[in-house]
Amino acid sequence: MSFRVIDISGVTPFERGEQHGKGARQLIERGIRSYQESFEKDQHVSWDKVRAKAMRYVDFLAKDYGDLLDEIRGIGNGAGVDFEDMMVLNTRYELLKFPIQECTTYAVMPEASADRHVYLGMNWDNVRWMENSSVLLRVDEQNGMKYFCMTEAGQLIRHGFNNFGIGLVTNNLLSTGDRDEVGVPTNFMRRRILTSKTLEEAVESVNRAARAVSCNLMIGSACGEASDLEVNPAVPIERKPREGILTHANHFTVHREICRGKGANFRDVRLYSLLERRKGEITPEYIMECLRDHYRADPSSHEAICKHEPQNGESGGIDPAKASVTIASQIYDLTEKKAWICKGNPCENGYEEYKL
Repeated sequence: MSFRVIDISGVTPFERGEQHGKGARQLIERGIRSYQESFEKDQHVSWDKVRAKAMRYVDFLAKDYGDLLDEIRGIGNGAGVDFEDMMVLNTRYELLKFPIQECTTYAVMPEASADRHVYLGMNWDNVRWMENSSVLLRVDEQNGMKYFCMTEAGQLIRHGFNNFGIGLVTNNLLSTGDRDEVGVPTNFMRRRILTSKTLEEAVESVNRAARAVSCNLMIGSACGEASDLEVNPAVPIERKPREGILTHANHFTVHREICRGKGANFRDVRLYSLLERRKGEITPEYIMECLRDHYRADPSSHEAICKHEPQNGESGGIDPAKASVTIASQIYDLTEKKAWICKGNPCENGYEEYKL
């Protein structure tokens, strides 16, 4: 069991988008159907209204992100899907702000790894159906930039790394400053990071972006550096590794007073403690072991690094079909430019190796 890989090579954003759309047409259609059902049944909002809300971003993005809008048009053209539907896919984070907890991320610096490589990765947690509407892209822009990424089919990017050794993993965040206004969507921020040549360039691309909602962006560099940006509309927050290790879950770790929703999680603390045990000796195999961890601070919760559907008494009133579970586990070796990806829970499925 593995994710589909689509190889893309093209000079223009529209051309690259068309290849994405043609290669992932069925997955894109599946994702749109699932989101339409989610909005109409769970949010009680018509699909027409959702499409109209997504289109509010187009004029705002046209000046600085016109190339990415062209790519989205290309994806839609290749998949035979309306541009409006493609914009919903690429602004779904802002439109939904899922009340589930998404992802546990980490970075391991050379001083903490056994081979002195830089590792970046995550367990991607979301609703289970998303596992079967996601895809891996290996892209050559034919301008010196190449990248490997995981994404929901039809989206610009979620997580990945490039040939300059810049990598990105992300977490959902909720803050008291989140606003129902137009800002730069997180997919557009992520994509700018993925096509940055240095850590400084990547961080600056985020700092320049107008933000209306919160998210966490963990950026690593093969040069042996990493930055974790707790992005929000109110205050700039940047964290650095401690003793060569950096972890994050779904809460603000610096300005905790702006955190909205569930509050502090335990997964980032647990993952840090596991990685710290092998500081200086961390290997990809040990990271895999850590990402399979099922320890729960609260025995009545299904909140673990490797998350499964809640059992009896664990749901907290949430429909198990809509609960956050691990749909992909990822390890990026930014030094060697390769990845290990597991589809589904890593305790049940194996990792496959991919090279850029």
